[in-house]
Amino acid sequence: MVKPSKVTQTNFISYILRGMMPLLYLFLLIEFFDEFNYGIGNAALPAIRTDLGLTYIQIGILLGLPGMINTFIEPILMLLGDTRYRKCIMLVGGVAIAASLAAIASTRYFPVVLIGMVIGFPASGAFVSLSQATLMDLNPGRQSQMMARWTVAGSIANLIGPLTLAGVFALGLSWRWAYLGMAVMCLVLVLMTWATKIPMPQSGDIVKEKRIELKKLLEGLWEAVRNRHLMRWMILVQLSDLLLDVLTGYMALYFTDVIGFTVSQASLMLSVLMLAGLISNIVLIPMLERFPGRRVVRISAGAAGVLYTAWLLLPWLWAKIGLIILIKLVTMGWYEVLQGEAFASVPGRSGTVMAINSVIGVLGGGISFIVGWVAARAGLPAAMWILLAGPISLILFVPKPIQANKGT
Repeated sequence: MVKPSKVTQTNFISYILRGMMPLLYLFLLIEFFDEFNYGIGNAALPAIRTDLGLTYIQIGILLGLPGMINTFIEPILMLLGDTRYRKCIMLVGGVAIAASLAAIASTRYFPVVLIGMVIGFPASGAFVSLSQATLMDLNPGRQSQMMARWTVAGSIANLIGPLTLAGVFALGLSWRWAYLGMAVMCLVLVLMTWATKIPMPQSGDIVKEKRIELKKLLEGLWEAVRNRHLMRWMILVQLSDLLLDVLTGYMALYFTDVIGFTVSQASLMLSVLMLAGLISNIVLIPMLERFPGRRVVRISAGAAGVLYTAWLLLPWLWAKIGLIILIKLVTMGWYEVLQGEAFASVPGRSGTVMAINSVIGVLGGGISFIVGWVAARAGLPAAMWILLAGPISLILFVPKPIQANKGT
């Protein structure tokens, strides 16, 4: 009897995994993991702060510095993502995410946590952002609609993440166990990605070349930077994030330090906010089929600006809780529409779009650090006023929808 070769066994495993996970669902599952990681990280921040004895300045560094350093690393990875090396970069990124999570879970020192987060940012770009880019390449002309589905997968994870952490705390376990569990989840996704055929980008001469030159990669990035249409959408994506991820990043601290919630109560509050965000994202999918995405963003930005101003001013607990839930409900379509418009502005160059997103990411990282710096000197309530720049920017700079009879 002939013994099966290792190659045959490997191909069999690959075949089984491909049959279990279609490409679309694999990408959505990767986004689910990324936001699950994000949701647990935000909810665990008060516990991590207490465990490691962090100051507001250190928290600001953790939330801002990795993104700023990432600006110098991720763009090259994203540009390489427009080559035949896309899948390899994704796999290495997934392994690096797992390693960073394991390192954070096993240390009691701030520098190690910082290094882990610095590694995690470009690793997430390699693994998650290139998954998103591939999904966009496979769905030309429907980028905003696919971004809406992508966001729904992430919103479900954002809801489950804080609930999972609350369950971990209820069992008397540390936040470290949650991080170790996420590291294992990531390795499983890496294995599934390895077994799946990832299509290469369909445009660009650089894809066809056997030898990739750094000069040509940088020339492609510079060409994209000079595209004013792309840059407008990229900058707006970062500014819109002030009332999305940046607000969420500080929300657990706000409810524990300002409102007086316990860590478990803050985790549950984050879960309620994630549920509101999930409802908003589900409603957005049919809405984008009926209304122009730009109009949705402009209207929601106006409503969010009014609600957020009221949330900052009103002192009552019931008003704070009710208004923050409403804010999560009305901030619909910001990321999906703006990012979709960015992909549509340079068709077939999704990796380049993600590279520009990484470069512009220094803006968002800098604002996160500024919020922490102001909080350390004037208090967190005063620092939260900075985030109002997000909806104001969308009201002022998102163009009106293009009328069909006017052409493009």
